[in-house]
Amino acid sequence: MSEQSSHKHHHHHEDYASRFKRRSLLSIAIRRKAEKYLKIVLFILSVIMIALVAVVYSMG
Repeated sequence: MSEQSSHKHHHHHEDYASRFKRRSLLSIAIRRKAEKYLKIVLFILSVIMIALVAVVYSMG
């Protein structure tokens, strides 16, 4: 006995709340990545500045 079902897939239409939530989560993720890379860049700049201060101090 073969059963054939005519199951139709209905596409989910994204409502405002779902869209807002998705955008908010994406925004948070992007912000966290940006903070991470900004901290790395600031750390590298601070190391370079400390090295330059040490070089200038040793010259004088």
